[in-house]
Amino acid sequence: MAEKEFYSIKEVSQMLEIPAYVLRYWEKEFPMLRPHRNRLGRRFYTKKDIEIVRMIKVILYEQGYTISGARKKLASITQGPEQLTLPLSDALKIIKEVKEELKKIRSLLD
Repeated sequence: MAEKEFYSIKEVSQMLEIPAYVLRYWEKEFPMLRPHRNRLGRRFYTKKDIEIVRMIKVILYEQGYTISGARKKLASITQGPEQLTLPLSDALKIIKEVKEELKKIRSLLD
């Protein structure tokens, strides 16, 4: 898939193997996840939005947090590098998991 500025909810859903209804639910639960909408109300995700979705997926599904706990953890991660409160070991784990996910996606595209 070529690099694009915006991705539809369907593309993000397929890319990250998350149902579209889950993405819509997460928008309500995580204030930092706000994809752009066109005049018709269709969602379009940026690369930053996709990274936030990836982090939410890891925190909820792999680290076992509740929605409330994941919201707090994600808020601490997305505050910016000068206020990063995520332990380095957790950050490295998330980066490693995202890297593995990207490798899987790349192999599917090859």
